[in-house]
Amino acid sequence: MNGPQAHWLEDGSRLHLNHGPIDLIVEAFGEADERRAAYGQAVARFQTILQELVDELAELRRPASSRPRAFAGPTARRMEAAIVPLAKQFITPMAAV
Repeated sequence: MNGPQAHWLEDGSRLHLNHGPIDLIVEAFGEADERRAAYGQAVARFQTILQELVDELAELRRPASSRPRAFAGPTARRMEAAIVPLAKQFITPMAAV
């Protein structure tokens, strides 16, 4: 598998981020310096997000319960928080993808 990749699209205003199954096209709005900062932060964060999710994948595939689990990564925690209200039915945090 290739590592995280970030490339500008031809329009120069949108950034394509790709790593394994993650494929995003992002666009920031605001002042030029704010957009540059936002894109830099997005690229920096993107470097580790897939591995963080892979590290918790077994638990992310398990059904939710009414008590949220304590995931290590912030993305896994958000995925869990998104599905806890539906825990009475069969659902896993992967539904939040």
